[in-house]
Amino acid sequence: MAASLAQKLHSATHPVHGFIYFAPEAPAAYAALGHPSPGNYFAGRAAAMGPVTVELVTATFFNFCPAVVAAGVPKEWDRADALAVQLARLDVAGSVLHRDVGTVLSDVELNEAIELAERICDGVGYEGKPLAAGNRSVELPDDPLTRLWQLFTIIREWRGDAHVAVLTSAPVTAVEALILHAATGAMPVKILKATRGWPEEDWAAGVERLAARGLVNGDGTFTDAGKAYRDELEQRTDAAARPLVDAVGEDATLRLIALARPLRDGLIAAGAFNALAR
Repeated sequence: MAASLAQKLHSATHPVHGFIYFAPEAPAAYAALGHPSPGNYFAGRAAAMGPVTVELVTATFFNFCPAVVAAGVPKEWDRADALAVQLARLDVAGSVLHRDVGTVLSDVELNEAIELAERICDGVGYEGKPLAAGNRSVELPDDPLTRLWQLFTIIREWRGDAHVAVLTSAPVTAVEALILHAATGAMPVKILKATRGWPEEDWAAGVERLAARGLVNGDGTFTDAGKAYRDELEQRTDAAARPLVDAVGEDATLRLIALARPLRDGLIAAGAFNALAR
């Protein structure tokens, strides 16, 4: 039950965090600080960890081509600059949330969601969770909607760090993980290739390796064994994310999911993810 609730928690909260990667205001804000687009996605997401290196971003983000990361991570930034990027990210998140879903929750509901999310973030450990730990170190904003967004970001990155641990122990490489994700049909292959930056020859080599293991066909579609393998990876991730549920219990998790869904649905209705359909 807790593992399935961890998946439902992810489904409800991840989009509330994830719109930041599609909001045009975000790259504009980073560019104003000297991090030109394209590529400043890496500066925005990594800023919570401080002025980290290309190698650390490649390791923690996991499924991006190292050459794409190298082009996007600032060559020269200092701790003050990383903080400025983080503050800009929070400012954009708050502005979009207030514009698109600012009245979706009552003040009482919003404060309840914050209290539950804070209990989750306070109730889990951060060992082996670099992106979650970096975001946990960020001072929580005073604005309630932005505060909730940062808490959801911690929860999202915590599960993401756990997922990377599952993938590396499976084991699958970064491009192989993307190929398995593409085979589910959840995300168009062209978007995965365009955003993660893997050259065609690397993608093809990954398909060949997975096909040799009996996990995909020559065209990258699942074999029965491959679908079962991918499902197992997701189940292992959900199991690894159980501490997020255990931190507050099942009833409180269900309540947070119920509070998050109107925010998620409102952002979708407002077109926050329309770029995915292009």
